[in-house]
Amino acid sequence: MSQFYIISKLFTYLFLPPGLFVFLFVLAALFAKKFRAFFLASAFVFYALANSFVSDMLLAPLEKPFRNFEPQRVDALVILAGGSVADSPNIPLSPSAYKRAIWGIMQARSQDLPILFSGAGITKYTEAAAFLASTHELEQYLHVSIPNSLDLSDKRFSMLVEDKSLDTYENARYSYEIFQHFGIKKPKIYLVTSAYHMRRSIKLYEHFGFEVVANATDFLISNAERTNWDYLPSMDAFKNSYRALHEYFGLLSLYLKGVY
Repeated sequence: MSQFYIISKLFTYLFLPPGLFVFLFVLAALFAKKFRAFFLASAFVFYALANSFVSDMLLAPLEKPFRNFEPQRVDALVILAGGSVADSPNIPLSPSAYKRAIWGIMQARSQDLPILFSGAGITKYTEAAAFLASTHELEQYLHVSIPNSLDLSDKRFSMLVEDKSLDTYENARYSYEIFQHFGIKKPKIYLVTSAYHMRRSIKLYEHFGFEVVANATDFLISNAERTNWDYLPSMDAFKNSYRALHEYFGLLSLYLKGVY
């Protein structure tokens, strides 16, 4: 490993966010006459959240229960939206959303199941529109055609799009209304979403009367052997810590509302 590579790597980790924030808080603690404890605590918190070992520890209870999947007989497959990129020249779904979409389509096609894609989001360019554009690309470039579903009770490979929901609660609510419209009173579904998001999603779908079989994707914890570089702060770890904490706060909210 060359010295140039090591120096550039250290520069990236230590002098770009979030490592930069840790460095600045440490400097503030060394030179400030007041609030040293606050600056040291802030440096520690930023370092911890941007550390791969900590982010994996936070994600593990959310992801590990869903690593194994056993196929079952279900009525349909539901894919939850996960973001879109307006004006993208191709693949307008966000990376996580695209993983959900591709995995859901693969599972539905292999088991001849109807797909319900659920999600609009809060931006003008909806996640549903991004999903439809992405499926059009699959048909155009890979010749994977997904017929539109006219009736979810007709158990064949097809798709239906729900384009009103703004969050996971509304995903579950509007999904249930659609299944009721097609006469499926007690729907049993594969639920496809990111692994870290699955626990909260199951609780909400079960709250509305679904029997849920978790079919997770977009796993963030890597089983690769850790190296010394993983002790340094990184933006990927920081994002993963944020995702995990967001889910824990979401679960707490469900608990306080009596849903959990």
